[in-house]
Amino acid sequence: MKRTKFLALIGLSAALFLSILSGCSGGAKSGGNAASSPSAAGSSASGPADPLAEHMDISVSWWGIGVGFEPRDEVLQKLENDFNVTFKPVDIGWDNYKEKSQVWAAAGQLPDIITHSITSDTPAIYNEWVSQQLIHALPDDMSAYPNLSKVFEIEGVESIRRDGKLYAIPRMTFPTDRMWAVWAVDGAVYVRKDWMEKLGIEDPQSFDEFKAMLKAFVEQDPDGNSKNDTQGIVMNTFGYFKNVFSATFPEFGNKGWLKEDGKWIPFYASSKMDEVLRQARALYKEKALDPDFAVAKAGERNQQFYQNKAGALALTTNGVFGASGVKAEWEKNNPGLNFYDHVKILHPWADENGVKYRNVNSPWWSESMINAEVDDKKLDRILRIYDWLLSSEGKELFDYGIEGKDYTKNADGTYTITRPMDGDQFIDLKKYYPSMDIISQLAAWRNAAILEDNEANRAAFGDDSVEFVKNELKWMEDNTQPIPTAFEIYTMSTPAKDKLSTINFDDDFTRVILGNDDPVEMWKTVLKGYESKGLNQAIEEVTAEMAKFNK
Repeated sequence: MKRTKFLALIGLSAALFLSILSGCSGGAKSGGNAASSPSAAGSSASGPADPLAEHMDISVSWWGIGVGFEPRDEVLQKLENDFNVTFKPVDIGWDNYKEKSQVWAAAGQLPDIITHSITSDTPAIYNEWVSQQLIHALPDDMSAYPNLSKVFEIEGVESIRRDGKLYAIPRMTFPTDRMWAVWAVDGAVYVRKDWMEKLGIEDPQSFDEFKAMLKAFVEQDPDGNSKNDTQGIVMNTFGYFKNVFSATFPEFGNKGWLKEDGKWIPFYASSKMDEVLRQARALYKEKALDPDFAVAKAGERNQQFYQNKAGALALTTNGVFGASGVKAEWEKNNPGLNFYDHVKILHPWADENGVKYRNVNSPWWSESMINAEVDDKKLDRILRIYDWLLSSEGKELFDYGIEGKDYTKNADGTYTITRPMDGDQFIDLKKYYPSMDIISQLAAWRNAAILEDNEANRAAFGDDSVEFVKNELKWMEDNTQPIPTAFEIYTMSTPAKDKLSTINFDDDFTRVILGNDDPVEMWKTVLKGYESKGLNQAIEEVTAEMAKFNK
């Protein structure tokens, strides 16, 4: 959608939003590409002796930033003092951030730092913002920001360059040095190992054995209460459930594209979908799958597992952590019992070639962009902040809090945590410092932080939980291969591929699972509908683009 259409469609909405934009910058200028010149931000390190001498106000959008920054806690104050800035929060919500940003873009009122997800979700809009010079090109030379520059070396980032320049800072999900390994524990199936032992069930080595196990949980009274009240597998969300089919069709697990018959096609157009459809239908019809999965809200059916009404739960390995983690919720419903004595993670079985696959996904979701109105000095300041957020010093703050108050560092490099206790655990830093939840994720999601074996996690979550996750991660690294993934396609924008974003695969797939006709024939009908939305043209365009990468 072009900017003129923005104005025509939402001019009135823009006027209504202007009252909340006091912290935002003015309209975009034509100088958005200035950062690529030698005089731009990357060269500022050779300028004034103190590049932080001038105080700056920096407006920044983030989900719930108004509430998070309102207390102006010590973490926020430290960042502002260290970089001589005052952050002006610009609130967005998970339900409206896309619409708000469109209004601001149309009105020329984007904040200095724009939080969005257009490189991941709607690359066509990213293209428009670049062409309309709404967002600032980043410096060609990022050597002045060594931590930040590593982000741009990750596989897949090249695909968000436009005319050779980058206009967004991807918000990485996991650290750049361990990204592909850590994704391995993002998806998992928790299973009641005590139920398996009672019923004499070994770890499944095929889909048929997996289905048989789930049916046994439903039919053979594993909880011993002489009632027909247990289920097979429940899911937190459909996204986690897809990992069940990794041996049948790996790319189904992360909605990837794959090359078949010389062309790059989206997973749902692959012939490998046929067996996935048959297996999913069988799970549902034979009552191995939660009968209410299609209408349940995200996380709602987890309680069936916690309350001993389901034998398996599709979620994530790191769900054992935190106050709402699987372990905590399960033990709350089973007082006096140890989670690890009764529950384990079911490891994937091998495909027909003997390969076991682990989850892997796009390196990032969402990004930070910088308003084209920002001058070179402010651009440099913002990039310095982001570089620090990705540094070891930043990580130490996010892991342990403020030195001298929340922890002390010992001569041998270990840490002693000194912050207050909340029951039998140390208080959550994000509760102690509300801004931490935002600042710690502004440059990267830091999903791997709770997976690390360090004093902070052992103090917060206990030795057993840390060992559990560490062992699962090692097993995955030692015994599985990552799902083959063409990362370039995630952020690729072509005219026909962009239109495919209107496809709602999950709903279509669910409808087929619930249906009574042959699932493969039903899916052929679904694909005809996709073809009317430009599927075949998208395949041709993506194949041509991938040829440029020699793939």
